Amino acid sequence: MITLKEYLNFLNESYTSTTTRRGRVQKTRAAAGAIGVSLARKKDDPLYKKMIYHKERYKDLKEKLQKKYKSKALMLARQRASSFHYWGILWTLF
Repeated sequence: MITLKEYLNFLNESYTSTTTRRGRVQKTRAAAGAIGVSLARKKDDPLYKKMIYHKERYKDLKEKLQKKYKSKALMLARQRASSFHYWGILWTLF
């Protein structure tokens, strides 16, 4: 289980790295996964229906949790964003 402090440090790191690069193999696997799901949807597969049901359930529960902890999360996000030194990073790029 990740602690709140570790998670906030992770958020700070995520401000600096926004671009992810995928190689040929990773792109092929991602495409194969998307095509597999598309084929399952066309064939009316019961596993596809189960996946969609749980995906919708996940989204509902996530929305409820976000609503419940919204004020505290916004406060922590603002603190993390204010400690981010954007201009220092821009200065090192040029």
